[in-house]
Amino acid sequence: MPEISQLGKTQYFDWGTILWFVEPGNLDIERMSVGLITFYPCTTQEEHLHSGDEQVIYVVSGTGAQVIDGEVYRLQPGDIKHIHPYTRHKVINDSAAELKLIIVYAPSKFQRLLAQPPSARQTAGEADLRALLDIDVLRGLLNKLSEAIGLSLTIIDPAGETVVKADTYPRFCTLLDGASGGSHCGRYVSQAIGDLGRINGPHLFLCCNDVASIIIPICDGATVIGYIRCGQVYLSKPDPDRLQATIGALAERYSLAAGDLLAGSAAIRIEPKSRLYAAAEATFAIASLITEMSAAALRQKELDSSRLSLVREQIASARLEQALREADFKLLQSQINPHFLFNTLNTIAQMAYIDGAERVAGLVWSLSDLLRFTLRKTEELIPLREELKMLDNYLHIQQSRFGDRLRVTFDIQPGLEETLIPCMLLQPLVENAIVHGFELSGGEGSILLTVRSEGGSLLCRVADNGLGFDPAAEPAGKSGGIGLGSVKNRLQYYYKDQYQFAIHSEKGRGTTVELTFPAIGGDSRA
Repeated sequence: MPEISQLGKTQYFDWGTILWFVEPGNLDIERMSVGLITFYPCTTQEEHLHSGDEQVIYVVSGTGAQVIDGEVYRLQPGDIKHIHPYTRHKVINDSAAELKLIIVYAPSKFQRLLAQPPSARQTAGEADLRALLDIDVLRGLLNKLSEAIGLSLTIIDPAGETVVKADTYPRFCTLLDGASGGSHCGRYVSQAIGDLGRINGPHLFLCCNDVASIIIPICDGATVIGYIRCGQVYLSKPDPDRLQATIGALAERYSLAAGDLLAGSAAIRIEPKSRLYAAAEATFAIASLITEMSAAALRQKELDSSRLSLVREQIASARLEQALREADFKLLQSQINPHFLFNTLNTIAQMAYIDGAERVAGLVWSLSDLLRFTLRKTEELIPLREELKMLDNYLHIQQSRFGDRLRVTFDIQPGLEETLIPCMLLQPLVENAIVHGFELSGGEGSILLTVRSEGGSLLCRVADNGLGFDPAAEPAGKSGGIGLGSVKNRLQYYYKDQYQFAIHSEKGRGTTVELTFPAIGGDSRA
């Protein structure tokens, strides 16, 4: 498919610019972005939610501050900062000079639509989404998802007509739709659908007044039964003169008040393109489930037409609730991007002090290419041997930082190499031992990783000799942070209540984390 970045490498905002060095060309398999952000003197970026993305920033020049969930952190040249998913964030340049940051951005992994067509066959135009779906249920769920990702969502039929839209549909677009009977905005959507047919994948397009959206097909095998439109935001601050002329022409053409259109246009948010990439991910789960719902409804119609109404209602409720759960899980997975990205960039920053900051962009670029491969398996159960190989790579990076201060020992029971575990289950435990165990102490650290089979279950233990903590004095929810929280959430997703998660720690005497969950694949009796 054509590069998503075809709509421009540079974005312009009231507070500054973003120049994108690397952007995903194919949303099915790529998801890393790297850019240079320039904040104008004495400006503030509006607060925004990182709902499905993780960011690392490197301060190239200038000074300022960033606010994360209400906490203020100063920014100085050479600083490396990590912004977790599900945090509220803004940047402040409180100096008289420009503030320049390198940003590495990783949204959650994009999913292909259904690879295998459902058993119910149909031809183009035969599936009527309005007849097959409970529109009221669908509208409610779209509103919930739209609120979660902070962008508008619309479902469109194969002819380009709107089936249902979230309540966040922009006022500007609503005015033009109503005055033109849908024809004004409809022609841009029809053009995007035509382009989508040639691209055969997600498509970022501009419509009236340069409003940007991503359109995604809803497919049953090779048949497109509808589309989801996500976004309706500005990618850059509109030019005031051009905007005034455009609004005036639209107001005259459709007998609308120019002031109403200007107010509607001003209410449309300006967002980085990376925000669209992250938000589009959540819509894939909805698209896939709508396909399954349509196929199931058609099968039920063939079996018993007299009960079709009841079947539709039951399938719509169950399937769409499942779609929301899947969408929530996609957003959860964005928390599990490799945390070693932050520590690796610390090493790059140290090199920058010696070799010159101009090398940082090239080093980060190379790192993003490496991560494109490692980030593709976060949703899978993988053999233990692959997890251990990835952990070796991570520890190699950490050894370059700590040298002989860090000693890590593996005690792996033979015969468990092919046992399946969630990808990146062990790395957050080891990283937690390094970061919270001994990194700040200045001393030496020893970590022991043990994997054993016990009665059909797998026991994974990470023990360190670090600083430890007093569990009774630790605030609720603060022991381990996002790394351990993600591990627990993923164990719950894969194994329901059939797992155990325990932390044993004593201040000054180290910490031990133990996981026990069902052994799948391999020789669980080894």
